[in-house]
Amino acid sequence: QEGASLCQCTVGNATRCDTASAYLFRNGAHARPNLTVLTGHMATRVVFQGDCATGVSLRADAAKSQDLPELIVRARREVVLSAGAVGTPWLLMLSGVGPAAHLRERGVDVVADLPVGENLQDHLFWPVMYPLKPGKEGLTLYDKSVKDLAGVAAAYAMGKGQACYPWVTMMAFWRSGLRPEADGNDVQLHLVPFIGHDQETAQANFGMSDKENRDTDVTNFPTHGVTALPSLVRPASAGRVTLASSDPSVYPVIDPCYLEDELDVKIMVEAYKFVRKVASVGPAAEVLGDEYVDKTIGHDPGSDAYLEERVRRTCLTIYHPVGTARMGRQGDPKAVVSPSLLVHGLKGLRVVDASVMPTVPSGNTNAPSIMIGERGADLMKQAWGLRP
Repeated sequence: QEGASLCQCTVGNATRCDTASAYLFRNGAHARPNLTVLTGHMATRVVFQGDCATGVSLRADAAKSQDLPELIVRARREVVLSAGAVGTPWLLMLSGVGPAAHLRERGVDVVADLPVGENLQDHLFWPVMYPLKPGKEGLTLYDKSVKDLAGVAAAYAMGKGQACYPWVTMMAFWRSGLRPEADGNDVQLHLVPFIGHDQETAQANFGMSDKENRDTDVTNFPTHGVTALPSLVRPASAGRVTLASSDPSVYPVIDPCYLEDELDVKIMVEAYKFVRKVASVGPAAEVLGDEYVDKTIGHDPGSDAYLEERVRRTCLTIYHPVGTARMGRQGDPKAVVSPSLLVHGLKGLRVVDASVMPTVPSGNTNAPSIMIGERGADLMKQAWGLRP
């Protein structure tokens, strides 16, 4: 895809609509007698009889998992994992499904030797901030100001205003020219119509702590302005998820290998230049002042060295991880699940989430993940002979 537009968002009744709201609560599915939703529980392993998945083991408090009894939920037809690109490979490996050598190192009995946890791909973006020219006023929404409170009140009382809309209001898609033409766009641009100044939020959401000799104190950023977030959406680098322990109360090791391939850095530098070009012409140039410059970087702001260092220092995950239980044909050494989303070599076990994507899409992953859920439901209906 290429071009620019306002964002397409999952928003309903002036609020962000998540999948639980859409598929469980708004249509009354949560009240169905054949559905039980357990909160405060954690799946610790898939239960197998030979090569057939027969249920799932749960514990009520994962933090104290070793001290609590197991609850086994049995499956009549099959077990479906939808824990995401980190949770699904973690659970599979705890269950003995994954790279055999790694599982044995962690003391896990091997059920199936598959490349679970490999091929972790994610999107990165980084902030490029522009203050507004004198006389131009922008939003200070989400900065806990009086104006912010008025915007939130308008959203809740009347379903109107900026607070009803996600932070990102516009997107654009572009090609850096550094990848094959057949790959399509490799850059996505997010535009936020304000500059954030809440250090607590920056730390909680993105791990942006105030570091010595680093320009990470968001309270020093310009008051009024816009934030462009160019994004790497066709990464050449890929990481992995591995077990730190066979104990399900110990989180897995997530190694994204960001920027391991130099091509990613080169694309991000070109994307930075693209943002500068957009900001310097047309209506944007009439409103935007000079780009906010990181004075802790010892390079000329116009140089590629500055751009690369700024990218390396400030790039952040967009929380779009995919690919750790990759879909592919039988015999594909990189594949974990079949085109029907069934785990290769096993019976009664299906994966239905973003971990099955062979490559990360060159756009946001929310809608594709919902599509995978819809497709997975259709595949199960077909397999079980249920109505479409």
